[in-house]
Amino acid sequence: MKDQFCILIHYHEISLKGKNRSWFEKALIRNIKKQLISLPVSKVYLSAARIFCSGIEVAEWEQYKNRLKRIIGIKNATLMHQVECTIDSIQNSAEAILSNVSFDTFRISTKRQYKDFFLSSQKVNEEVGRHVQSIYDKSVKLKNADIDIIIELVKGLAYVGHQRIQGYGGLPMGTSEHAISMISSGIDSPVASFAMIRRGVNLSYVHFHSSPATSRQSVKNVEEILKVLAQYQIQCQLYLVPLLEIQQKIMAEAPNKLWVILFRRAMIHISSKIASSINAPALISGESVGQVASQTLSNIQATSDISDRPILRPLCGMNKEDIITIAQEIGTYDISIEPYEDCCSFFIPMHPETKASLDRVIKVESAIDFGDMFDRAIENTVISLIKCSDYIKSREKVDGNR
Repeated sequence: MKDQFCILIHYHEISLKGKNRSWFEKALIRNIKKQLISLPVSKVYLSAARIFCSGIEVAEWEQYKNRLKRIIGIKNATLMHQVECTIDSIQNSAEAILSNVSFDTFRISTKRQYKDFFLSSQKVNEEVGRHVQSIYDKSVKLKNADIDIIIELVKGLAYVGHQRIQGYGGLPMGTSEHAISMISSGIDSPVASFAMIRRGVNLSYVHFHSSPATSRQSVKNVEEILKVLAQYQIQCQLYLVPLLEIQQKIMAEAPNKLWVILFRRAMIHISSKIASSINAPALISGESVGQVASQTLSNIQATSDISDRPILRPLCGMNKEDIITIAQEIGTYDISIEPYEDCCSFFIPMHPETKASLDRVIKVESAIDFGDMFDRAIENTVISLIKCSDYIKSREKVDGNR
């Protein structure tokens, strides 16, 4: 058998699925193929609850790594040397791998799906470890070793490697239903969106702006944020909704303490209408309880009442520091902290209501004659499709080679 390299992928939550597991596996394989479309890959296939990418180019590992990191549903992915399932072949492969690596301590980690192999996982660890020590005179360290040689014995073949990336886990993109994320250019809502992407939810996004009273910087920032999130989604739809006329009507006829609550009710009402038009059964919000005045439990109740579908708030119990950490990890934080004028914060009063009465909010709102303002806002909504830049380049390269 000719030695070759491949990428061995372990999936995450799919392993807990029952009779429909194969459906989730196929979805994950489809997403992997999309993400790796311009990189050398001859085949992506399932074997023994693992996904293999064969026909790869080892020199492109950094590119594979960056793409695979974004694929939701992956637990980890390892660059592997595929060899014959003999102890000599495994030892020689480990020796060759370590010849290009600087290390003082090491460990061997073996998984044995192929139970017909005559050595147990622990015995393989011992035999390979003994061989490595005889060549390199280095120490074994089971915790926090400089290098971990990963060995998997699968269906009569051995796979040996050490370069592994950890994925975000979760469910593959597109395996759950559609939802609308109400996204700002701040820190929280992109993280809330990412949390739902990890649950396999196909997100479209609604962003409200107050142009020309405010600059269009928030729109530009949101578009940049969605280019990042599209790396996990492949592509997403953005609805840019003008809110200024409705805000001006609210500010002219409602007490200023209720402005932000009424703004949010208007946004939720419009988002629900858009969700209905695309058959999205839920809305997503980036609210975290008590973080700002509009996010007290009373105010959340007062704003949620207007929705005709559930509003999911994945960040509701998270600390700001935790949210920032995730934003930095997924790549949205640096965009979110750029200066912008938000459609709510620009018009926020000095002393906003923190414990709004739902009855009072409804009474004030019902006294305002909005006419056809909501319909006009939806009619003047600009819809765009934002695609992952890597995927665009990949498609252009593939199409150009046809």
